[in-house]
Amino acid sequence: MAETTIPTQIHPILGVWHVLPSELSSQYDNKIKETKLEKIDEKELERSLDEHSHGLFIYFHGNSFDRSAEHRCELYNILSAMDFHVLTIDYRGYGDSSGQPTEDGLNADAHAIYHYARKHAPTKDIYIWGHSMGTGVATRLAAELSDAGMPPKALVLESPFNNLRDVVRNHPFSLPFRRLPWFDWTVIHPLIRSGLVMSSDKRVQRVTCPILVLHAEDDHIIPIDLGKKLVDSAVSADRKVKFVKFAGDREFLHKFIHRAHELPSVVRTFLEDAQLPEKGKGRTPRYSEEEIQMVEEK
Repeated sequence: MAETTIPTQIHPILGVWHVLPSELSSQYDNKIKETKLEKIDEKELERSLDEHSHGLFIYFHGNSFDRSAEHRCELYNILSAMDFHVLTIDYRGYGDSSGQPTEDGLNADAHAIYHYARKHAPTKDIYIWGHSMGTGVATRLAAELSDAGMPPKALVLESPFNNLRDVVRNHPFSLPFRRLPWFDWTVIHPLIRSGLVMSSDKRVQRVTCPILVLHAEDDHIIPIDLGKKLVDSAVSADRKVKFVKFAGDREFLHKFIHRAHELPSVVRTFLEDAQLPEKGKGRTPRYSEEEIQMVEEK
């Protein structure tokens, strides 16, 4: 794994990790041992983005902590084992990135890391993965790239929501207050006035690449109903969507879907389907839904 920083026009520095495909990482480990180098040159690692693997994922994390959280690192390792590069950032105001977070600022950060990836991997497929709040960032980025005629290869939304207003109203912390007459006026309206809306249900309708939605039925932070509302919005605009639900008895809650041993197969099958033509022989359905129950691991 390499650590770097990315300057943007609005924000001076973003902390970034570049997680290598596991096979390539092993090659570099051997090279370091054989040559007694302290580290691999950063430029060589950047060149590797376009020279190795099936492509790369850009990962946008949720609201809590930073890119080093354990559950996030476990997902990076899964994608690395699948032979993908992973670029993961901390938004402004998170981790070692400076500045103050705003929705527009997070969007600028997302564009910065995407254009960095495209610059250094011009021939590779780029996939976007967002989790929780990061699904709002990822969906807006994918929508704006689609508007510009250069969508990512695919979009993966883990534990997503339809819009921030409904997230706040359904959050466990709001339970004692949400039915009070002043709740919207004192909590919801200030968010809207500040520009913090994350209206993914509207933006997802503009996304032109295939979309994979992953949600646990026992998610206690963002109820699966909000994920289904997002899916319904995408389907109403004839977007290409696969919705995978994980049964509540798996106990994946809000951030442990990466523990599903089926996840690599689910992701790989989705990405393979994303390559199929939209018309004629071999066309895949515009919408599909799957529920993964408890199964015994072999």
